[in-house]
Amino acid sequence: MDTDHRRETETRIRELRQSIEALERELESSSTQDQAQHEVLEHLDEYINAVDTKISSLKLFWQALKEEWRKQ
Repeated sequence: MDTDHRRETETRIRELRQSIEALERELESSSTQDQAQHEVLEHLDEYINAVDTKISSLKLFWQALKEEWRKQ
């Protein structure tokens, strides 16, 4: 009986280790995905700023063009 109990315990420990390793891999994968998402968001912020700058430039150009037309 003692040998059977020891085998069960060893089997259980092995299963727990495998579960822990699987969870660690999942956590590592999740961490990598989080970093990728943060990088995408940073690039999105840069893109939005560039678009805002272009829009501001277009507005200024449009205002200048309207002023020129009014003077003519």
